[in-house]
Amino acid sequence: MGDLKARIGERLLKRDYGEILSDCGPSRRTVRLLRSLLYSPDDLLRWRTVTMFGWLAANHPKLIAPDVQRLIWSLNDEAGSIGRGAPETIGEMARSNLPLAREGIHIVAHYLEDRETCRPPKRNLEILIGALWAVGRVGGKHPSVVVEVSPTLLSFLADTDPEVRGHALWALGQIRSENRRDAAEARVGDSGKVVLYEKEDLRETTVGSIASVLLASLNEAPRESDDVSLG
Repeated sequence: MGDLKARIGERLLKRDYGEILSDCGPSRRTVRLLRSLLYSPDDLLRWRTVTMFGWLAANHPKLIAPDVQRLIWSLNDEAGSIGRGAPETIGEMARSNLPLAREGIHIVAHYLEDRETCRPPKRNLEILIGALWAVGRVGGKHPSVVVEVSPTLLSFLADTDPEVRGHALWALGQIRSENRRDAAEARVGDSGKVVLYEKEDLRETTVGSIASVLLASLNEAPRESDDVSLG
């Protein structure tokens, strides 16, 4: 089991998503091992696992259909422990196959509106940041599904944590919120550090840099529409 898990990890780091099923077989055993990697201490490996679930949602949805409800349940306090990687994984699956995870992304989006779980002092920052990323990720392809939480995203721009501010701003840009220009202009001088997962890699940046990229993309588009995506 350990060798198989290690082999999956190696494939993920090489971005050989299709080869994982070729090596390990399209089975629930493989999916269980992937789900365990959502708890990996290696951040890049964990994020690549999120990407893998998106790949499976697009290519083998029946194989992972049972996992959507498991991930949703792990976000529920009654589950006993908050599931690491759950919101990101739900978001990536919904981006790749919206019918498969529509219920899940709806729950993730409205998770952000729960003041008890998303505001100090009881919040779980990792889950909050994952939910912000998930909303942005889905919004980049299906903005109408998550645009209603734009006011909540805007409220996070004043958060004390730069990761929260940065991911909220990035998500506003992805979903093409009508307030994204004003939001970016207000944060262009923000030097708070952010680690953002984009294009299947982690990169260190700042809130201000995210704002600058968003403004640059808006300035390249017709001012009257501002209809752009950051990818």
